[in-house]
Amino acid sequence: MRLAGYFQDRMVLQRNKENHIWGWDDSGSVTITIEGERYTGACVDGRFNIVTKPMDTRVGIDITVEGSEKIILHDCCFGDVFMLAGQSNMELPVSRTLDVSADIVSRADYPYIRQFRLIPDNDYKEIGEYKLTADPWTAAVPGEIDSMSALGFFTFRHIYEKTGVPVGLILSAQGGSTIEAWMRREDLEDLSDELGLIEENWGEGYLPAKVAAQYEEGERWKDKNRIFDAAEYASGIPSDAKEVQIPGMFRDLTGCSWFYKEFTLTEDVKSPDAFLYLGELVDTDVTYINGVEVGTTGYLYPPRKYPFASSVLHKGKNLIAVRLITERNCGGFVPEHRYYIEVDGRRIDLRGAWKTIRESTSEENKSVRMMVMYPTVLYNGAINTLKGLSVKAFFWYQGESNCFGAETYNEKFIRMVMSWREIFGFDVPVVATIMPDYINPESEDVSFVPPEWKNMQHLQSQASSLVPGCYLVDGSDLGEPYELHPQRKVELGDRAAIVFSEVLGLNG
Repeated sequence: MRLAGYFQDRMVLQRNKENHIWGWDDSGSVTITIEGERYTGACVDGRFNIVTKPMDTRVGIDITVEGSEKIILHDCCFGDVFMLAGQSNMELPVSRTLDVSADIVSRADYPYIRQFRLIPDNDYKEIGEYKLTADPWTAAVPGEIDSMSALGFFTFRHIYEKTGVPVGLILSAQGGSTIEAWMRREDLEDLSDELGLIEENWGEGYLPAKVAAQYEEGERWKDKNRIFDAAEYASGIPSDAKEVQIPGMFRDLTGCSWFYKEFTLTEDVKSPDAFLYLGELVDTDVTYINGVEVGTTGYLYPPRKYPFASSVLHKGKNLIAVRLITERNCGGFVPEHRYYIEVDGRRIDLRGAWKTIRESTSEENKSVRMMVMYPTVLYNGAINTLKGLSVKAFFWYQGESNCFGAETYNEKFIRMVMSWREIFGFDVPVVATIMPDYINPESEDVSFVPPEWKNMQHLQSQASSLVPGCYLVDGSDLGEPYELHPQRKVELGDRAAIVFSEVLGLNG
């Protein structure tokens, strides 16, 4: 017997609505027992789908499923279930916001705010062949909260505090996803010229293998640009290195470069631990201190936070060496971020004069079209696979990947919501987010937010007038300079909680 991935220990089902519980078994029938109530359904072609009656709020109950074997799902709840969809700013985990939210997170202990991380089955195949992965449910408690959606947690902690009703978050957001990926094919027929990609990449496993091969080619590109002996160049500043000011972005940097910064410690180090913060680098770095690797990040977005053993430090001069691989024309150390080393409770500012030397010059690395940028894949793998579940509301935060060529975005949004409501109910509200201002640090002119970005914000602001039962959260002023993933999710969550309170009738 196998249950669909959603149905696990600690799951949350929507209260006061029917719910389907489904899976696969080779027995003739399956029985589900919930608090003494038994539901039996037949297995047809090895699959069962059993409807349970509406139940009010419950916590800590067991659900038993019996067929060819017996499965007991422990510590389950009936509460309010919210789908979190969109791209990386919805997906961004709590751990990526700790620079501004550590105090709140350190005190968080909400065992009945739980999250199911839906990893979509991204592929092109027959609709009945898509499966829900079985990633475990997590809770907003110490040791688990770091992986939760930051926006989801910071929003629904307020709702839980008001109601005491368990909260189930279905996190299906995917970084980089386009709105077309969240739509069904028939709704794109007159709005997209890319539907040929479906036939071109049809067949189970074909698209994942194709994209994986492109990523492997990108890694080979990086390897070709590593020419110098890392042990030698991480341990000392070459005599022909040139001075540069950091932070800063540099043109004609495609390929690999080394950046160096010396700093002095006037005393022996006492604490066993130290910490290096290198803001945001474009694109890939391997970072060394006194010839010892202390951290590496394979792409441009995450802030470089590198804890390390202070034994690599010593009294006197110390050397930071950053091997930076830049995939496009422009790269470097993004301005408006912090750059420091912390040891023995003291921070040493690393901004200012550094030295650099080119390791290699190259043509640009080929960009990879991620699977979540292909039309319909997320509708098939992350929406339709949930058919039968009941949800309280949708929470949508997407638009960054559609800024260019956004002429039909709002029509696509209308159709997308309608298709979701055909699955989950026409009375399900949707809360949409207006994304914050952003300036790409690689831009030729960084003095203004690009008009394409402003246009998308304008389109997003119209959502509530286009879709019945749609509400807006305005995050346009909560950006940070050059930061695609601003950490101010606490403030955004505070605003979203006010909107959701209206949606749920909790105000007044």
